[in-house]
Amino acid sequence: MVSAADLDAYVDTAFGATLGQHGFAKVAPRRWVRSRYAPVRALFAINALKGGTYCPAWGISSGFSPSYRGRRFARQRTDKTAVMDLVMDPVDVSGDVPRAAYSFITGYDTAIPIRAVDKCAAHFIPLALADLDPVRTQADFCRVFDERSRLRYERFPFHSYTQHRLVRAMMLLRAGRKEEGHQALEEFCRAFEFDPSDKVLAEYVRLATDYAAQQGHAAGGPLAARG
Repeated sequence: MVSAADLDAYVDTAFGATLGQHGFAKVAPRRWVRSRYAPVRALFAINALKGGTYCPAWGISSGFSPSYRGRRFARQRTDKTAVMDLVMDPVDVSGDVPRAAYSFITGYDTAIPIRAVDKCAAHFIPLALADLDPVRTQADFCRVFDERSRLRYERFPFHSYTQHRLVRAMMLLRAGRKEEGHQALEEFCRAFEFDPSDKVLAEYVRLATDYAAQQGHAAGGPLAARG
């Protein structure tokens, strides 16, 4: 019988060969990161869905928001600690698992689905690159984040992603909308039982407000950052 580890090994090879040509490096099984434009980082992952189906998703780490682990915030300073501050999941928009995704049932399949994995890579990697390649700066990130937030999602609504809600608050602070940003952070911490006095969160809040001051943003200005 083929194990999940056997499948992961082939998936890492099939996807990694193409992703590597575009600057991505493997950081975990079925997960790659590109830091060419750090602190903005591009991420590509293959997620396991219900029914033994695997479907890629991709996203971007902004470089100006913390992530969270357990009930604490964490810095995103390396490829391994980067998370998707903006998630781009094809299932969310369509509501259906794309045909190009592949299926695998551990313990039942007797051979790695090579043809299905190769087809999946050939279909999704170009789609991901089309979304990720234009995002090189934090201003690009803010613009794309706003654009994606206005799409209609069939599976998980945009703001059902916890990280999206946190990033939105940080964007408000960076745009000089201090009162709205702090209110959004307070609501976020209350909703998910995070400590609002967390040291890492305070560090990122300070960086965001310093950025707003340096850019000369006035309260009530545009949400997207310029730098």
